[in-house]
Amino acid sequence: MPICQMKTNYRFDAQKRTAFMNEIASAMAELIEKPLPAVMVMLDDFHMLMNQSEDTVFFGEFRYLRDFSDADERKAWLDVFADRMLEIIQKYTGVNPNRVYMQFTEMTRESAWKYTPPSKK
Repeated sequence: MPICQMKTNYRFDAQKRTAFMNEIASAMAELIEKPLPAVMVMLDDFHMLMNQSEDTVFFGEFRYLRDFSDADERKAWLDVFADRMLEIIQKYTGVNPNRVYMQFTEMTRESAWKYTPPSKK
């Protein structure tokens, strides 16, 4: 299951927060080539300080499962992924790109968990 966990000191109103999370989820589903219902997005409001400033700051961790033919393909794909996430984050928060930290974690199939309910008899 692709997962995005984000933390920021930016204060979203409820409607903008929902639109932001939906756009992140949709972009992830498209980029990772997974169905939208499989994507989990989390967003937490945090007290955050960077360079002794409480200006808007943003942290996002993106976990994904995807096959690549080689390291060059992975790098090119991650560049596109990072650019797309930054574009959406800036669209909704106006955060300075130098105050955004993103972490990308590639999961193995063995470490990714998907619950499948038992079949009913």
